[in-house]
Amino acid sequence: MKELLVGTSNPAKVEQVRGALSPLEDILVVGVEDKAELPEVVEDGETAQENARKKSIAYAEALGTTVLSMDNALYFDGLEGDDRQPGLSVRRFAKEGERPNDNEILKYYSDLIGSLGQEVNGRWEFAVCVADQDGIISETTILSPRVFTSVPSNKVIEGYPLESLQKDPETGKYISEMSKDESDEFWNKIIGKSLQEFVSTLDL
Repeated sequence: MKELLVGTSNPAKVEQVRGALSPLEDILVVGVEDKAELPEVVEDGETAQENARKKSIAYAEALGTTVLSMDNALYFDGLEGDDRQPGLSVRRFAKEGERPNDNEILKYYSDLIGSLGQEVNGRWEFAVCVADQDGIISETTILSPRVFTSVPSNKVIEGYPLESLQKDPETGKYISEMSKDESDEFWNKIIGKSLQEFVSTLDL
């Protein structure tokens, strides 16, 4: 069994990667239990890939092992002007120095989506980088389409509030309301194949 360390202490993100890679039975996906083990990384890259790269390299050096890091960018159809797109600043819409909580994020994006319509199409860019103590091993970016709704689900996943505003484009089910099996199947369908192919090339 090969172990793949995801550079995050957020259990929801670890479960996301674990679900996407579930068909790879020889890969054990684990996260970082203590957030204090991860050094602060200034995510000032111009792309999600640059930020994923910065985190992966810093975490691998600090932890002394190979680390997979991800960074996301979010885009909505119908939102005119690049300056209005969340892009890399999904959580950075508040005043400088302030970090919004889950409820504030839900309110902000529920209102933004509502200004575009009750439901809108959009996409996530999942930038992935794997590095060891010597630097970058490999990286890729995966595009993931999604349906966003202005009416949030009553179920909110701590650390991942936007799951309550997103639906599976095929089934129309809120991501936050999916069972463990449904969630694994969803992530496997949405980003799994690309992520599996990427991880399968790594020498872990």
